[in-house]
Amino acid sequence: MINLKTFVLLSAILLFINCSNQENDTKELTVADKSMESITEVPQEKSLFDRLGGKDGISSIVDSMAVNHLGNPVINEKYTQLMPWTESFETFKTHVKEFLEAETGGTAAYTGKDMLSAHTGLNITEREFLSTTDDVLKALDSNDIDEETKKDVLYILYSLKDSITYK
Repeated sequence: MINLKTFVLLSAILLFINCSNQENDTKELTVADKSMESITEVPQEKSLFDRLGGKDGISSIVDSMAVNHLGNPVINEKYTQLMPWTESFETFKTHVKEFLEAETGGTAAYTGKDMLSAHTGLNITEREFLSTTDDVLKALDSNDIDEETKKDVLYILYSLKDSITYK
């Protein structure tokens, strides 16, 4: 039989071991909690709108694009019909700015026509569409837009191609 002294000693050892394990468990939980905090604090990716520079960036990109279109012999006749730098040309640019902002995560409401209606009767060819796309890329380049963002803008352009080009 175990005497009282041995029993007390064994009980103390078991209590000590148990307390040590609980302290380690607490430390492990604290480390685990910190790991969970870092997981939940993953930075959010910027919206396409923000990557384009917000409202001011989009405005600058559209202004650059308009200049590119007017200087592009493949498509400039489509734009000179709008009488450059007049109210109709400014309305065109405003609609493009609104559209880009609305489609990329900004707060603007697009007030123009839908893509099919806006391009009906313009008879835009595949060549003209590609030339317009080149002008957009040049505008993005001149506004220091990164490659990944350019790809996202191209995706939007190509998703609209069937509504823009003449069949």
